[in-house]
Formats: sequence, C-alpha cells, structure tokens
Amino acid sequence: MRDILITARDTPNCVELAKWTEEFLKGFPEPFSVTVERNSYRRPAGPLPHGVDPSLVISLGGDGTLLHAARRWGLSGTPILAVNMGTLGFLAEVEPSRFEELLVPALKGEASFEERSLLDITVLRGNDVLFRSAAINDAVINKGTPARVLNLRLSVDGSRTWSYRADGLILATTTGSTAYNLSAGGPVVHHSLPAFVMTPICPFTLSSRSLVLSLDSKVEVAIDDTAPSIFLTIDGQVSYELESSDRIAAEKSASVVRLVKNPHREYMDTLQMKLGLFQKAR
Repeated sequence: MRDILITARDTPNCVELAKWTEEFLKGFPEPFSVTVERNSYRRPAGPLPHGVDPSLVISLGGDGTLLHAARRWGLSGTPILAVNMGTLGFLAEVEPSRFEELLVPALKGEASFEERSLLDITVLRGNDVLFRSAAINDAVINKGTPARVLNLRLSVDGSRTWSYRADGLILATTTGSTAYNLSAGGPVVHHSLPAFVMTPICPFTLSSRSLVLSLDSKVEVAIDDTAPSIFLTIDGQVSYELESSDRIAAEKSASVVRLVKNPHREYMDTLQMKLGLFQKAR
C-alpha cells in the first residue's frame, strides 16, 4: 500500500481542503495509507509516525509551504503536488479549482513532472563544517545591523578572490530567480537552464552587478567583517548566524525537486499573471 502525505498550512481553508482530500483518497479505487500533517513553515514540523515513506506529497498552502515540504520530503525525489492556497503562488501553481483534475493522474502515476535544480550550501569555519542545507530558492547573506555595509570576499571555481561591499548577497537558483533576487534587481532566469544567479543587495559601488553562473560553478564567499548579527538564510525560512572569517560554499546539489506540472499554465503566462513583467499582446 502506497503512502500519501498531505502537508497543509495551519489555516482554516487549508485544513478544510486537507480533510476533503483525505476523504477523496479513502474513496479512490486504489487503497492508500494517508497521513495528514499540519504545519507552519515558520516553526519546525513535528515528527511523523514511524515508517511513513510517501510516494506523493500534497502541499496545501502557498510557496512557503511548498518550500518547507520540498526541503523535508522532496530532496529524495518524492513528487510534490502543490496547491496554491496563498497569495502569490508562483511555485504552487495548481489552483484549487483544478486540484482534483490534477490529483487523479498524479495518484495513477500519469502526471507530468518538472525537475528543479537546487544548490548545496555549506558553512565552513576552518576545516569544520558547521551547517549544511539545500537551497530551493536562494541562500542570502545579510546583516542585522542597519546602516552597515558588509565586506565579503568571493571566489568562483577557485579563481582569485575579489571584494564585494554591499548590504548582503543572494545566491539564487533559477527557480528562486523570481523571488528575492528579482526584488534586488537580479535577472529572471528560466528554471530549465543549468545556471544560478549571484546578486548583491544594495551594493556600495555601481559596478557591482548580478552574475549568471553555470550550475557546475562552485562559489565560495568569505566573511571579512566584524559586524555583529550576520546571517545566512535559506529559502527565507532557515537561518544560521555567521561569524567573522566564516566561509559559505555553494555548488550544484545532487538532489532535485520534482513538481507535478500544471498543463494549463505556461511559464511566460505565470510571469505575466503573477509578476506583471509584461503585457499580453492583443
């Protein structure tokens, strides 16, 4: 019997849809073992019953709920059907009105999937690995002290280092290029391209601009600063406080996240509808 995991944001509309989904699965011709998890991505999720190994994860919430589910369950390749119950819903692109229409082929193994590349982020202090996480959207180095510029040293693929002076730095996947990276003036990069983006936050010099790098590139960022409260934040949800002389390494992850594709929505339509980047031709 296959396991199905429903992870729902702890809000009334998501909880109600989770109950409907559980009842729907009970009436499906193939028997499933169904586990329902209420979560808030702003706090750690509790443990699930021993032995739960889902073949499909149904995420009910917004993009934050999807990112939480992807880090927890999607890194092993488990497909995720993400229903947008939030506001923007750029990643969770399945609207509730089409949920059942896409749920049935996903349960039958007939749905189309798309794979999203990730970054592996590691914090090093000397030779010690202090922190490691996959980034689905981005890894952000920023400061908690206002009116203070960070001094960073960067190296790409072992090249000579150069200095960056900025409020912070964003290392974004192509999936995350439409998130904080875009707000900071970085480019939108189609998620199918083998690349990632490095974008400074409010750089001190006008010559500091975003770089689109090969996904096979390896970036190392060294903290060259004594400012207090410097943080590394993964996907806007997981934070780690850095110290002076810490190094952050970023490279292509061996894992990918598999999302159930909505055949009724094209990427360019999503850019226009969700972000208003351009107008459709009449």
